[in-house]
Amino acid sequence: MTSLDHQVLGPAFAQTPYDHPFRVELRAWLAEHPVDPEPLDQDARFRHRRDWHRTMAGNGWVGLHWPVEHGGRGVDPLTQFMYYEEVALAATPEPVNTPGLILLGPTLMAHGSAELKARFLPGILSGDEMWCQGFSEPDSGSDLASLRTRAELVGDEWIVNGQKIWTTFAQYADYCFVLCRTEAGSERHRGLTLLICPVDQDGVTVRPIRQISGDNEFSEVFLDDARVPKDWVVGEVGQGWSAAMTLFQFERGDQGYTDHARMLVHLLDCEDALRVAEADGTLTVDRAADARRVQRDLWVRIQELRHLNYRGAVLAKAGQELGAVGSMTNLVWGELEKDLGSAFADASGARSLVLGRHDTHARLASRAASIYSGTSEIQRNIIAERLLGLPK
Repeated sequence: MTSLDHQVLGPAFAQTPYDHPFRVELRAWLAEHPVDPEPLDQDARFRHRRDWHRTMAGNGWVGLHWPVEHGGRGVDPLTQFMYYEEVALAATPEPVNTPGLILLGPTLMAHGSAELKARFLPGILSGDEMWCQGFSEPDSGSDLASLRTRAELVGDEWIVNGQKIWTTFAQYADYCFVLCRTEAGSERHRGLTLLICPVDQDGVTVRPIRQISGDNEFSEVFLDDARVPKDWVVGEVGQGWSAAMTLFQFERGDQGYTDHARMLVHLLDCEDALRVAEADGTLTVDRAADARRVQRDLWVRIQELRHLNYRGAVLAKAGQELGAVGSMTNLVWGELEKDLGSAFADASGARSLVLGRHDTHARLASRAASIYSGTSEIQRNIIAERLLGLPK
């Protein structure tokens, strides 16, 4: 699928119409730069995405929301909203450097020194340096404040020891931003520091974790006397929790992360698969009818997510902090991703195996969607306490 009728998005929003000049400009550039379908092999897929990232970055289409002084265009959240919709409708590859582009980059702008910004922001934007996020640990997943990885300042270096897990694409990363304890005896939110750790060193071991989808998207990362330059601290020493909370706002509220437009494209793929299965008799009439009911429900839910994202973009443009609203978009997105993956596999049925396709991949890979950035249960607690004012 290379292009779509833009009406698939559903009702137009007043501030982001389909004929908006920004959409027209981006749509024309995308039409002039067609991209091949993604390969199934994960390593090949990473290289494909990185090549596309560099193509877009070289033409000024990466990091549009970044300030102009850092290489972006300084666009507002509504323009960013349109950007995500257009690149999804053109079936372009997903971003390859999301941890750097969406998470660390903006956090570095908010908390980093001038030296760190100058050193790292250009490489994040260009895709020349890849990043991963070292937060979760084997015993500190959703309860991040219980983490135990430690760093001690020895001369001009931090010496880091500990273990991180569920580290997305760590095997491809040049750097990892690591949240660790730098104050002896500290507990919970106190005494934490956010460090930038080079991955390519003897003290860092990356061990990919094979998932039920067959991918090795996540990794364990072992830090054994890993070395970090003294000044590679994001924010203040001992104030890592503040930097982490800034990062989480970007992670849970970003329109690219919730990805409603890519979901709509995927839903059309479901419809195509269902139509073929009906035609060749793979699905009975009753099963096909059930599948269509599921798809109609998914379309409505994706439209709800789109409205939620649009509302967030409007509020952000007005200068309002989204805060816990990001947990709401994360929760809706995670549950939708799982149901959409199952719908695609159900629509394809056994026919995909006969044709040698991997249509069950979406079902299997989507199981982790309600765990990303805090489980759905954690998101519900945040919504209940901070948006609804319910007791803990």
